[in-house]
Amino acid sequence: MVPMATGDGLADRILAYVNKLKLLGRGAEAEVRLGFFAGLPAVYKIRKPKPYMHPRLARDLVFKRTRKESKAVTRVRRAGVRAPAVYAVLPDVGVIVLEYVRGPRLRDLFDADPNEALKHVAAAGRYLALIHRAGVVHGDYTTSNMIVRESSLYVIDFGLADFTVSIEERATDVHLFRRSLESAHARWARRAYEEFSKAYVSEFGEEGVKVLARAEEIRLRGRYVEERRKSVWARVGEA
Repeated sequence: MVPMATGDGLADRILAYVNKLKLLGRGAEAEVRLGFFAGLPAVYKIRKPKPYMHPRLARDLVFKRTRKESKAVTRVRRAGVRAPAVYAVLPDVGVIVLEYVRGPRLRDLFDADPNEALKHVAAAGRYLALIHRAGVVHGDYTTSNMIVRESSLYVIDFGLADFTVSIEERATDVHLFRRSLESAHARWARRAYEEFSKAYVSEFGEEGVKVLARAEEIRLRGRYVEERRKSVWARVGEA
């Protein structure tokens, strides 16, 4: 990972270059563009200050989130997780340059070849255990943020990652993965979650059992809130 300074007009030149690259995707927090770095295909992820925020606060937020993401990716890779390598970090302009991992997202693989997709859910469970053991939570651990390249699973997009050992935050990662299975891959959700859970506990041990139990509590809380909401609207309709 190469941290880079951006003085003497370099920031403007970097942003001009990045903004000309092919757009791969745009989210609420960042844009992802495809280019090259040192002759290698690379993903340029750029955060832009929120226009509704005070400029100084917005720049500070971009700086901190960019650094946090790069540190999270570096830490989990050292822990044994397959994630894109970080080539360079430019927090002053909100840019991270990452290895380009080419392949189908696990979400799309479930649609195209469910049996092949199911082969990778155990890796998803093991990697999440390694992420959590490293003191990191992903923040958006779903099948959309996993890519299969040459029969290996890669975890991507640590933009919402945080450094914590909170059981609630860890359980939220598990819950999000389960929800992504149920919402997008309902037919395979039970089998996939069983394989995922088995691998997670196998890697994380007793702590993993506690996390899964808390994830079930989160699931039940969500169901309760949904039932209450339906009940309220039913009474409104009868009024």
